[in-house]
Amino acid sequence: MVESGMMYNLYLIAHFILALLWLGAAIYLDFTFLSGFNKATTEGKKTMIVRIRSLSDRTEMIASFFLPLVGVLMIIDRTFWLKVGVMHGKILLALIAIGLYHASRGVLKKLEAAVVEGNPTEGLQKRYVMFRMIVLIFLVSTVAMIVSYKGVISTFFLISSWLG
Repeated sequence: MVESGMMYNLYLIAHFILALLWLGAAIYLDFTFLSGFNKATTEGKKTMIVRIRSLSDRTEMIASFFLPLVGVLMIIDRTFWLKVGVMHGKILLALIAIGLYHASRGVLKKLEAAVVEGNPTEGLQKRYVMFRMIVLIFLVSTVAMIVSYKGVISTFFLISSWLG
């Protein structure tokens, strides 16, 4: 049987990896969209949207599902986190980020339909970028809240202690 502390550490590392996956993918996809969408041809825009959705499906979608699940497992293992006010704020921001992320996917689908049909896309582009930037700000804010509370990202110390 695996001891509780070991399970918590595994949850912590999984949570950290999923957060990195989501944050890294979000930054990359946002940069890709902002740097190329307006300059692309109609076919280029279609291709870009398909690539963004495909990468998002394999990274952000998975992370947005499993991050809260692993977070719940961490809280079950260490219920004292429910007494820490900053954790309530972090959870709230994370849930809003997940909702806005899914809303941005809906806007991206509408944007794709507008490109295919030849309809104007400026309003949808602005809405998509707004949702994505807010999601990114919320994700970075959740990390900042934990760092400000703990003073460090403890996962770095945990991984380094395992490595040597």
